[in-house]
Amino acid sequence: MPELEGFGDGGYQSEAELDTRTLVQEQNRKKKKSGGFQSMGLSYNVYRGVIKCGYKIPTPIQRKCIPLIMEKKDVVAMARTGSGKTACFLIPLFERLQAHSTIGTRALIMSPTRELALQTLKFTRELGKYTGLKAATILGGDSMEAQFAAMHEIPDIIIATPGRFAHLCVEMELKLKEIEYVVFDEADRLFEMGFGEQLLEILNRLPESRQTLLFSATLPKLLVDFTKAGLTDPVLVRLDVDSKLPEALKLAFVFCPCESKASILLHLLRNAIKAGELTLVFAATMHHVEYLHLLLDKAGISNTYIYSSLDQAARKIHAAKFQTKQTNVMITTDVAARGIDIPLLDNVINYNFPAKAKLFVHRVGRVARAGRSGTAYSLVALDEIPALVDLHLFLGRPVKQIPQDGLKKGEDWDGYLGRVGQSVIDDGSSAMQLWHQESVELQNMIKVYTSAYKQYKRSCPPPSHESIKKGKEIKLELLGPHPVFVAESGELESDRLNLLEQMKCYRPHHVS
Repeated sequence: MPELEGFGDGGYQSEAELDTRTLVQEQNRKKKKSGGFQSMGLSYNVYRGVIKCGYKIPTPIQRKCIPLIMEKKDVVAMARTGSGKTACFLIPLFERLQAHSTIGTRALIMSPTRELALQTLKFTRELGKYTGLKAATILGGDSMEAQFAAMHEIPDIIIATPGRFAHLCVEMELKLKEIEYVVFDEADRLFEMGFGEQLLEILNRLPESRQTLLFSATLPKLLVDFTKAGLTDPVLVRLDVDSKLPEALKLAFVFCPCESKASILLHLLRNAIKAGELTLVFAATMHHVEYLHLLLDKAGISNTYIYSSLDQAARKIHAAKFQTKQTNVMITTDVAARGIDIPLLDNVINYNFPAKAKLFVHRVGRVARAGRSGTAYSLVALDEIPALVDLHLFLGRPVKQIPQDGLKKGEDWDGYLGRVGQSVIDDGSSAMQLWHQESVELQNMIKVYTSAYKQYKRSCPPPSHESIKKGKEIKLELLGPHPVFVAESGELESDRLNLLEQMKCYRPHHVS
């Protein structure tokens, strides 16, 4: 069902109220805290919503974009997940519309997925709580009749997916002549999903005088062409969108055999990650997701999962379980993850290391947001080492390797590549063997995901020749144990290595 609801007590504004708002804006501009929202000259009801949501200091993309948008310029902003991009277009939108109007819908926000649209609606309500503006969602899978009714109630803001909204435009012969503010959110994904034709259909119905904003992680050629057609003298805002990681994010790179990854994942979730922390696990294919979900169930680790071909109702239920902390672990694929937003995520685990450096940045960029710290754990098999090197070349960093005797006590392990002790692998392998023996479903899943992984690897872009060369130079056999695992199993692993060393030196007495 579409959502149509006022956000709060904004209502009609008299000339006196508008004069007061102007005065407040001028006072805010004069505030000495030049880096805050106060310096942007926001009106009282908009600023009140910002403070209510707990925002004090704008993110870099907000600091750069909001003043430009409030000057009514068309903007192309390259922003990754967790950068605060949604507030970038909502704050100026509220400032521009101010209060509910019956003249017609004045703002349109296009989203690639239903999930993102619903998240945007939720944030619109929270941030615009005191404006009195009304919003409707027009999404595939909802009742057309209810959407017709919602449009007749003249919402100020429409948040829509392109396919259904283009259909509605044709069915209702919508002119959209009152639209003055248009946002294309995650625009690269809009085109990846094949919505180009519908977007042009919608674009042709919009007045030329509109202000258009485009937010995207990348700028593929199709999007550049669309920008030329749909935007007027746009300002490009780009803040190290692809090559910058959050400052409060710690990285742990763990070299391990491919067949040991499941045991190591169990160990991380049971021992390294604190109880109650939200953890997102990225896997290569939907078959990996299903396998890991069942495996964690067997291990007694509460978890949920999501992938793009899961039906909408199930996706919504599974995502809600994670977002409301009914479960602390979610397993997902890259495509499915782009449709969900988890503001307070603590950890990301790359079960399969991403083939593209930008994909790594997008994955781990979900952690350490809004002043919080977080950790990204990456399990790296032998065939993934070139991709690891590719990432470091992309970030302009060397691959830091833990020496064979380990890091010094208390030394920061952030960004290091280390190995996992055999005791950690052994710890979970016996239980896993038993689960597989008892479960035909698990046995069948291994066959399916092994086949799917081969297909997945064929579809991945090959690493650069430089990365392959540098990868071969890493002496993997000399890697020391990663401190993430040593904390729980260091003594056991040390005893095991000492025993092996003694066995090497052992010479049996000659028996005559």
